[in-house]
Amino acid sequence: MQPKVKAACTSCHNTSRITEQHLTRQQWSEQLEKMEGLGAVIPDADREAMLNYLTKNFGPQKGAAKPATAGAKKSGSAAD
Repeated sequence: MQPKVKAACTSCHNTSRITEQHLTRQQWSEQLEKMEGLGAVIPDADREAMLNYLTKNFGPQKGAAKPATAGAKKSGSAAD
């Protein structure tokens, strides 16, 4: 996992919390904002690279096909 993503996220979450999400770029962006609001440190200089990495490696195309509603429920509950 990219070191900066790992450093920012795994102090509170295990890696499966990230790798099982399969979110769109917009959803990852919203998750980064939410986590920043909860205290995660995501430097502005790293945000775009982190977002690119998350979307490329853990975007919807990397997961099993799921109905949109199931994905929305999963991402909502997984982020709680």
